[in-house]
Amino acid sequence: MVMKRRLFIASSLSLGFLGVSGLTAWNLIPRNNEDLSIATLLKELRSIDTSALSIESSWTVGQSLAHMAQSIEYSITGYPVHKSEMFKSTVGRAAFTAFSSKGQMKHNLKEDIPGAPSVANINAEDGMTRLLTAFETFQSHQGELAEHFAYGPLGHEEYALAHVLHVKDHFTQLV
Repeated sequence: MVMKRRLFIASSLSLGFLGVSGLTAWNLIPRNNEDLSIATLLKELRSIDTSALSIESSWTVGQSLAHMAQSIEYSITGYPVHKSEMFKSTVGRAAFTAFSSKGQMKHNLKEDIPGAPSVANINAEDGMTRLLTAFETFQSHQGELAEHFAYGPLGHEEYALAHVLHVKDHFTQLV
């Protein structure tokens, strides 16, 4: 019984330390105060010369742009695989809340959407066209949106922010 109590106390202290450390690190990240609207992002995207883009990734520029588009498309049609309901209602919701509060997202930039086919290796111009089309389709979509595979149910405004943050995070590896 004493061993179990010691293990419980040690585990609790370790988890508490990790939680405080993570929260402290997150609080050191400054809030992004730029306009995070789709309209502003579309204006920026349309001004990009895709032939001048390069990427620091195992994906090509076109694949990265197609991946961004794929995520937007799935918000309308439905994601192929979901995290557990427990994950979505706890970790997923907390992650979305944290990203929203900071106005920025940090995630694995080389990971396919769970269950989705790998994005095709297309040229950058076609990738940008797909991304712009996906945003335009999302903006004009009047129906219900599909539940996010990790964050759970999101409203249109929340999804719009999630999409903008996702694209901006991927653009950190495009030069």
